[in-house]
Amino acid sequence: MNILKEDTGTLTATLKVKLSPDDYAPGVEKALKEQRKQAVLPGFRPGQVPMSLIKKRVGKALLVNEVERLIDENLRNYIQSNGLRVLGQPLPKNEGDEGNDWDNPTEFEFAYEMGLAPNFEVELDKVKVEMPVVDVNEELVSKEVDDMKRRFGKLESADVSSEKDMLLGDMIELNADGTIKEGGIMHRATISLEFLEDAATKAALAGKAVGDEVVVDPHKVSRDHDDLARMLGVDHERVHHLEGNFNFRIAEIKRMLPAELNQELFDRIYGEGAVADEAGFRAKVKEGMEAMFLRDSERIYRRLVLKALHEQARIDLPDGFLKRWIKETSEKPTTAEKVEEGYPGYAEGLKRKLVEDRVIEKYGLEAKGEEMDAFAKRYITDQFMQYGMPAPDDERLQQMAARMLGDREQLQRMRDSIVQQKLTVHFTTLLEPKKRRVSLDEFINLAQTA
Repeated sequence: MNILKEDTGTLTATLKVKLSPDDYAPGVEKALKEQRKQAVLPGFRPGQVPMSLIKKRVGKALLVNEVERLIDENLRNYIQSNGLRVLGQPLPKNEGDEGNDWDNPTEFEFAYEMGLAPNFEVELDKVKVEMPVVDVNEELVSKEVDDMKRRFGKLESADVSSEKDMLLGDMIELNADGTIKEGGIMHRATISLEFLEDAATKAALAGKAVGDEVVVDPHKVSRDHDDLARMLGVDHERVHHLEGNFNFRIAEIKRMLPAELNQELFDRIYGEGAVADEAGFRAKVKEGMEAMFLRDSERIYRRLVLKALHEQARIDLPDGFLKRWIKETSEKPTTAEKVEEGYPGYAEGLKRKLVEDRVIEKYGLEAKGEEMDAFAKRYITDQFMQYGMPAPDDERLQQMAARMLGDREQLQRMRDSIVQQKLTVHFTTLLEPKKRRVSLDEFINLAQTA
């Protein structure tokens, strides 16, 4: 097989592939013999069908399969051995293979278009990015303390509902005229007033007693369709077509009584004797929040550095080829207009990925085999510990890790986790970022936009 590369632009090229009978004939002959062994046709003993008949029935299909297999294998080998950085994958040229005669095969010629990744450099020493750190002020600490008091509090029954109570009752489907729908939905459900977003619905359910009934819009007492399906005990599909109101008949009212801020609570959260008074408790809470936010700060910082490198690199892409590749490889049929509409977002994501890959390559941050193995073992051990079980012995642990490493999706997740951690450590160590205190709202915005 002969493969010739022709540059057609700064970031595009064509691979011209030529196959001779010497390339494909051995594979086709082998496949024909296998077909003959398995062939069962009237009038012939198994395995004795004439080869001429086998060729007539399946010869062309086997030839096409073998040629496609050879092209796929050799294109991959050519790209790898020549160090080509291909975007997407090679696509057959529009003019196709009109000159090839599959009925009287001799030489075959094909042409494939390629999009190539641009060459660019990343210069970390020119990046000036601050690390955002949440200003854990007294207001945030107080909110966290209140949340802790509620988490460690206790539920008790109440006579009349208030705006933070949990109501247990029956959801009963109604007709448009307010009567109970025959054969409609009837299911015991829980509504937490504290988390209702619709003010009118929350007000209607507050100040009620056990046995009271309130007409509610089911979509206003649930977060989304999945939540509503669980609330009503039906499948997701039925929720999509659900119209009208429900009668909610209150069976129980539960109220969370916050825990007292005392030594018992301090010991339950941080261990006996770790905290002696409220001031020490608040200091411990603040320390924990700062540690939690710091992990998020490092992740945001990593993204900000990569964003700065992306802006610095000014990367070009083979846009025409990529648009064609997206259209032709899309799982669902799409139009050129839709591809054009979504392309800017796709291109932006691809450029950032190219920058990240370049950093990983330049600084040797790829995940190594032994790191993947150690990660898998640590993950398995943590899972056992989470359920209060001892870690498996070394031999069993290695077997379980090997199964994880043999799963392509899990392998990719482990690789990504290791590489992202390496990038974070590399950036923070090399750049020694200055920390900038920000409000929680600004921090959340950065987390969503960085």
